[in-house]
Amino acid sequence: MSEEIRYQIDDLPAFTRYLGSLGSPPDSERLGTDCAFVGAGDSFAAAKAAEYLSEFRARALDPYDLSQNPRIAEGKHVYMISVSGRTRTNIEAAKAAHGIAKRVTAITSDAHSALAENCDDVIELRFRKTGAATPGTVSFTTTLLACCSRVRELPMMPDLQPVFDGCVKWSDAIELPTAATVFTVGTGLGYCTAIYGAAKIIEVLGSKSQYQATEQFSHMELFSLSEGDFVLLIPASREDRKLAQLESLLVGGGWNVAKTSLNEDDEIVHSILTSMQLQVLVWRTALRLRLEECSFKKKEKQLHISNTMIY
Repeated sequence: MSEEIRYQIDDLPAFTRYLGSLGSPPDSERLGTDCAFVGAGDSFAAAKAAEYLSEFRARALDPYDLSQNPRIAEGKHVYMISVSGRTRTNIEAAKAAHGIAKRVTAITSDAHSALAENCDDVIELRFRKTGAATPGTVSFTTTLLACCSRVRELPMMPDLQPVFDGCVKWSDAIELPTAATVFTVGTGLGYCTAIYGAAKIIEVLGSKSQYQATEQFSHMELFSLSEGDFVLLIPASREDRKLAQLESLLVGGGWNVAKTSLNEDDEIVHSILTSMQLQVLVWRTALRLRLEECSFKKKEKQLHISNTMIY
């Protein structure tokens, strides 16, 4: 996992250049009006980011919903997102959308996968892999960039080495609980990365975690906070006054709170850097706890069910 986090330092700038070489989509798609992004797990978080960046003109869809009601895709360019290209429901949704959608494109790391074979074309996710089964890190950030590139012109990626070093320093000052719930709460694109952050906490640490949007948290999950729980706040920008107010009230109430510290003017860069910060936080927490393996790999009964349902 640590190796694949570090791969991003070189792989993300290179992948950004690759995406730029593909050319721009038609204006109607760039606006998001004729697009749908379909994925589950980490891929759904990336789909939600594209939906947000399109000012909610594009749609983020669950693949099972699409497979059950393919008319949702009528006249749209559908992007089917699956890193492995083997997720069964995505493949079924791609087949169901044919003849209804305007076009079906696979976003996957395997250009020869079953998903790719059932789509009209492929945007290949290019990143290095260690060969071991790891929770998605560089696979997620490349997916995030690929989705965002369809609805927004990508910015230049900054030097990520000092970003990585800063993430380590920030993470080592935070102590996530292991026997309590970690709530990841975010605004805008921060909500999309909150989905991703909760997934990494569950997969790597095996801790309980929930994600929510800033406004919604105050209506619901706030009332399930127990002593020892932790709230990780992910602002949309320096001007996220609602989240700043929530932070102040939580701290004043004696709750355990931390906030992601990276602030970039460009929303896409901000979301990439925040994703890296969450990855490093979970990885450094695992080291502190002296974990030798990610939690999901030890849970054989759950893993069997997951693999049966997904593949």
